[in-house]
Amino acid sequence: MAGSAKPRRRKASAPALRYERRSGKPGSADRAEKKGEWAFGCLLFLGFAAIIVLLAVLDRLWGDGTWQWAAETWPGGAYGFAACVGVVGPCVFVLSLFCLSRMRWRSWREHPGSTVLSTGAAIVSLAALVPYVALVFNAQDTGKWGRGRDTPPSWVFRNFPWLWSVGLLGTIAALAAIACALVLHNRRQRTP
Repeated sequence: MAGSAKPRRRKASAPALRYERRSGKPGSADRAEKKGEWAFGCLLFLGFAAIIVLLAVLDRLWGDGTWQWAAETWPGGAYGFAACVGVVGPCVFVLSLFCLSRMRWRSWREHPGSTVLSTGAAIVSLAALVPYVALVFNAQDTGKWGRGRDTPPSWVFRNFPWLWSVGLLGTIAALAAIACALVLHNRRQRTP
């Protein structure tokens, strides 16, 4: 009998029954994949630790010195600088989200150039948020944040105690403008 055991069925083709041969030791691909996941986890942890250290260092380097410089030289003084910081912060955050949302995570090998550019822009914009956070925290430093003994308040809080409200108003205005721009952009794309 040349065909299948059942009548009117053809015999399966020979290449479909063969197993593919792999080069290397069995399980070496699994080990390499686990090693890559482990390395990614370590890099992620080191990145978070670096951000925490950078925030502490920037608070010492940029905090009061930047606010004193802004009070003397910035148009509008420290209040004008606070309004600018309040507007720029949400814009940079939305830029980083936009860059991260444009990346094609599953098909990064098909478009490596655009993926690398989007990743680089997202990293740069997220890194720009670190000094922003340091400036905002320094502007609100009353000296009573820690659980230990009280420390003197920051220079900016001593001289401009309501500076945080100007920055908050700038942030709210920037978020409202971004929301309106997104609504207009979505309406324009939906209409033919």
